[in-house]
Amino acid sequence: MSLPVNISGTITRTLCFYSSPPGGATPEYIAETGTTPGERNYPHERVLVSIRDIRGHEEDFTLDQHSFAALPALIPPHVNFEADDEIEARYLPWVKSLIMDSIPFAESTTIFDFTVRKASALKTANRQVHKIHIDQSPKGAYLRINRHLSVSELKAIEAGKATFRIVNVWKPINQTVTDHPLAFGEYKSLRTTDLVPVRQVYPDYVGETYALKYNENQKFRYWSNATPNDILLLQCFNSRQLDNISENGLRYNQCAHGSFELSELGDQKYARESIEVRCIVVVKERID
Repeated sequence: MSLPVNISGTITRTLCFYSSPPGGATPEYIAETGTTPGERNYPHERVLVSIRDIRGHEEDFTLDQHSFAALPALIPPHVNFEADDEIEARYLPWVKSLIMDSIPFAESTTIFDFTVRKASALKTANRQVHKIHIDQSPKGAYLRINRHLSVSELKAIEAGKATFRIVNVWKPINQTVTDHPLAFGEYKSLRTTDLVPVRQVYPDYVGETYALKYNENQKFRYWSNATPNDILLLQCFNSRQLDNISENGLRYNQCAHGSFELSELGDQKYARESIEVRCIVVVKERID
C-alpha cells in the first residue's frame, strides 16, 4: 500500500466541531469500550480551518502558554503495544518519569487510563476521534481526581497547598503518522462560549467533557510527520486558575484537540496507530 506524500507547513483542512442535538436534548456521549465504539447524540459541524505546523518550532510552545508541548526525538522504551501487561510494565513508568521531569514542581503523577488507537474507515472501537473536544470540563476534572487521588493529595489541593493538571501523553506507534494527525488549539484563542459541557457516560462512571463550537478566532496547530519518538503533551485541565481572566472569559488553561483527514485527494489512508496515556499531576503550589 502506497503512503501519501509527506505534508507539512500551513494547511487548510476540515475539523469537526459541535452542533446542538436535535430536539434540545442534553449533549451526551456513551464512551467506547474495548469492543464497542462510542455514541454521541449530537452532530458535527464540519468547517474548513487553517492549521499551522509546529515542526521545527517545537521549543516555541509550552503547556503554560499554549496548553500543549511537543517533545521531539526522545527514546521511549521498545514495547509491544498489542500487550497491555507490557505497556503497564515498561511504557507507563517511562511516561510517569517523563511527566515528572517535564512539569515544574510536580510532586506525583497518577496514570488513570491509556488507549491504543488504530485508524479505521469503519466505526470501530478505539479508532481516531474526529470531534474537537477537551477530555475534562472543570467539573469532570474534579470528578476524576476524586476517583483516583489519595485522601492526602485531595486535602492538599482543597487547602490550596497543591494544584493539579490532567495531561494526555500522546505518541505514534510503529510508524510515522501519514494520516489522521491531531489538531490542537491554543487555549488563548478559545472563548468560554465555545465550550459545551457533554455528559460522558462510562459503564461504571459518569463524567463530563467539553465539546467545542467553532469560532473564526480559534488557532489550531498540528505536528507534521510525527514519529514514534515524538511525544505530544496535551493539557486537558490545570486547576490553577489563570491570573488574568482573558477578555474571552477563560478561567482555565485547557487544550481542545481532535484528529483530521490529511489527504485532499479522496484516497485517505487509515494507517495511523497511536497511544495516549492520561495522567493526573499533583503540583506543589508556588508563590509567585
